Parts: sequence; structure tokens; C-alpha cells
Amino acid sequence: MSKTAVELTTSPGRFVFGDLYEPETEDFDGNRMKIKNGPDAGKDTQLYVIGLALPKTAAHWGSEPGWGQTIWAAGHAAFPGGEAQRPDFSWKIYDGDSTVIPTKSKSKVRPCDREGWKGCWVLRLQSAFAPAIYNALTNPENPVPMNDKDAVRPGHVIQVVGTVKGNTGSSPGVYLNHNAVGLRAYLPEIVTRGVDVKGKFGGAVPAGASTMPAAVAMPAPAPSAAPAPSPAIPAPLPAVAAPPTAVVPAPAIMGIPTVAAAPPPPAAAPAAPPAPVARPPHKGIAYAAYVAQGWTDAQLRADGYVG
Repeated sequence: MSKTAVELTTSPGRFVFGDLYEPETEDFDGNRMKIKNGPDAGKDTQLYVIGLALPKTAAHWGSEPGWGQTIWAAGHAAFPGGEAQRPDFSWKIYDGDSTVIPTKSKSKVRPCDREGWKGCWVLRLQSAFAPAIYNALTNPENPVPMNDKDAVRPGHVIQVVGTVKGNTGSSPGVYLNHNAVGLRAYLPEIVTRGVDVKGKFGGAVPAGASTMPAAVAMPAPAPSAAPAPSPAIPAPLPAVAAPPTAVVPAPAIMGIPTVAAAPPPPAAAPAAPPAPVARPPHKGIAYAAYVAQGWTDAQLRADGYVG
């Protein structure tokens, strides 16, 4: 068996599962992942996994130009005894149109029902080390490193540079290892972390429940400063009594004959009004308030006004 690694560069495809930044540390059964072969067998290990969906252009993936032919040739070269012809030979490639759930599948979802798989061959590439990640969006021939965490997420379009070689375990197959990833384009992100809840929620909700949250009383804001006191409002002026009315007896009662009144003399030209003179208040009430109520100066003086 040949252990020689053959360089592999994929065509652009969609990143459909895995994580470029956080490794897997448990195997399918939930046990701590261990190295299975070689001098370090039994030691803890980890895997950075990439699921890459490549559009089908041939009836069999081994006939796909470039990546498919490379993997097919490397597998047969690694096992010249014909092991690559066995149905259980592990090529690390899935048919995205298959309706059969793989034996080691945590999601228990058919390949054809998984987002981004239909119409594609899906490669599983892995390594104990995180891949180098490059921005190859606008200049694939001269990519630049991308150091921001989570810059490349499942759903994006990528290319992978890595190797293919025969495995060293008891089960015949190949390893598809990644070394570098180039981001080529964006498609909607595929959420692969957490619990798959699609189609899990449903049924009637309790009576009286609403799809809108209930109103919540908001706390009053803390006062920024004590408000300035309002200016005092002066008390209203007390009511001013109307001036006394002089009682004049009728002339007939006094025995005075009624005489026709002489016509009034012609009115003289009105004199210019005197300049207003400030008058002192009386009993704490403004002079003008008394005048407004009809008081005369004589009545004011009779009431004790001095001014």
C-alpha cells in the first residue's frame, strides 16, 4: 500500500457542514477522540472538518475532471490489491441525491434533504490542524490571508487545497486532508450548530395567549436636577365696594315748581388731557382699582384717602 500523499485542489463548491475555527473532539459515540494508528495511538486528538458540496457534471464522481479523477487514481494506487473496488471502501464522498441515511449520521437526515447537498457530490475533508484561510473573492491568483474568526461560515462558496492518500488502518479507504481554504463567493449561511428544530414546533397554544409580548411598565427616569420653584402668584385684589349713591328727593315732594331746563351752552373745545400722575394706593389697593370701580376722589377722601 502506498502512503504517498497526492496534492488535491477542488473546484469551487459550497461549504455545507463543519467548522474552520472550532475542532471536533468527540467521536460518533460521544467518546474523546483518539489517534487510532501509529506511534501516537491512544493519545487525544481533534479534527477540523469541512463538508464541501461540488456540483455534479458526470454520472460518477470518479469521472469528474480534476478533483474526482485525482481521488479515484490515488485510491487505486494506494491499494493495488483491488481493495478500492470493495463496496465498503471509504472514499469520504457522499451522493447528495441519496435518499438513504448514512450509518454514522448524527442528524438522521437524508442527504437529499440537507441544504446545499442536492445535485452535488459532497466531500468530507479533515485535519487535526485548522486550515489556513484566504480571501480569494476578487483575485484568486493572489489571495490574501483572512484572520477574522468566523469570516468563512457554512453556506459560503470555497475552494480547498489539500491532499489525498491511503489510510493506514484496518478498513481500506483514503484520507482527504485540507491544508488551505479560499473564500470564493457568498451564499446564504447554513446553520449547522445546535439542535435541528426544523418541523419540531407546532400545536395549539393556551387560550388567551398572544403572539405579541405584554406591555411592560418602564421605570421612571432619574431626575437630572431639582426643578426650579415656580414664582409665587400674587393673591387677587380684594373686591372694592361700590361708591355710596347720593339720595336726591324729587322736586315735587319738596314743593318746588318744576322749571324747564335751559338749553345747554355750546360745548367748548375739549382741553388736552392732563399728563397722568402716579397716585398712591389706598388701604393697600391701587388707586386705579378704585377708579375702575367708579370711585371719585371726593369719595376716596371721605373714606380717608390721602393723595
